[in-house]
Amino acid sequence: MTRKILMHVGPETLDYDVLLAGVKGDVGFTSKEFVDAMSYSLKFLRKLMGADESYQPFIIPGGGTSAMESVTSLLKRGDKVLVVTNGVFGNRWLDIFSRYPLEVKAIRAKAGYYVKPEEVEEEVKKGIYTMLTLTHVETSTGVREPVKEVIDRVRDYVDLIVVDGVSSVGAEEVKAKDWKVDVYLTASQKAIGAPPGAGLLVLSQKALKMLSDDSVAGYYLNLKNWIGVMQAMESGKASYFSTPPVHLIFMIKRAFEMIEAEGLENRIKRHELVASAIRRGIEAMGLEIVAKTPEAYSNTVTGVMLKRANPAEVLSLSISEGIEFAPGVHPDLAGKYFRIGHMGWVNMNDVISAIAVLERVLKRLGEPIKLGEGVRAVQELLAS
Repeated sequence: MTRKILMHVGPETLDYDVLLAGVKGDVGFTSKEFVDAMSYSLKFLRKLMGADESYQPFIIPGGGTSAMESVTSLLKRGDKVLVVTNGVFGNRWLDIFSRYPLEVKAIRAKAGYYVKPEEVEEEVKKGIYTMLTLTHVETSTGVREPVKEVIDRVRDYVDLIVVDGVSSVGAEEVKAKDWKVDVYLTASQKAIGAPPGAGLLVLSQKALKMLSDDSVAGYYLNLKNWIGVMQAMESGKASYFSTPPVHLIFMIKRAFEMIEAEGLENRIKRHELVASAIRRGIEAMGLEIVAKTPEAYSNTVTGVMLKRANPAEVLSLSISEGIEFAPGVHPDLAGKYFRIGHMGWVNMNDVISAIAVLERVLKRLGEPIKLGEGVRAVQELLAS
């Protein structure tokens, strides 16, 4: 079967209008067509992040990890960084910072939980931290951190606050300026609904002032090398540091146009409904969700615990039925769960299909589920 629904955690199923926007030949990165697309995309990125003109937008080649590593541009040798981590991708901050001459400390949560705001507050009051990193939605578990509450408690005690919004931006409420976030970052292939290949981020004026030749950053991901290009492109002038992902930018622009047409608030509400329907179906089947409390549920990722079935077999059989889910990657839950991605252009019919396929597959694999109850629960929710 070649046609399928991609309910992975990124990339997600692409809208054909987005995909076709990149089908262009002979377009250079200095052409007016490309510069206009880049300019629009940079300006809309501010809206997407809840930022204003005081924030500088960046769209750089790579992905979420590239955007994450680029924040080393704001750090100097010996700076202290506090990482708040709820799982595998929160831990990625540690993997990144460990390669640089920095002092790094982590506060960790168990799988399925998030670090409590009061825990973060207690730690930052103990010492002087240059940077605090938060993961808005932990992709490995689907757990959402209450980032606004954390920031409200710690804003006066740390110089820079960085939020990884890779699995949140475009599907969760994000207000970089109102929440006083210095760096908010994401990737093109998640809730934005474009193909992978770009890291997107906005920097506050305070963060921009931290860019210097004394930073620990390398060359390619040093934002000091990109800022002139971003400013020139936004103003409609071609500029160069390294070749941008030309065709991807056209697809990002189209995705942004579609997000603007849908309305960001409407888009978030759609994601909330889809996520609620997924969870309603999972629970009605008799299965457990990885995130332990309702306030930790995200709009984009749901981890599903299994009792008997092998997750790898669930994924394999589901693909043969036309739905692709994501494997579980949290080491503490290895072999016990899988993940459903529900972001980007996902709709209610996708939810029905996903739950129906899961019911059939899990029944075949001997998982003790209530056949038909998942679809029924979703239908009742959507009908109401």
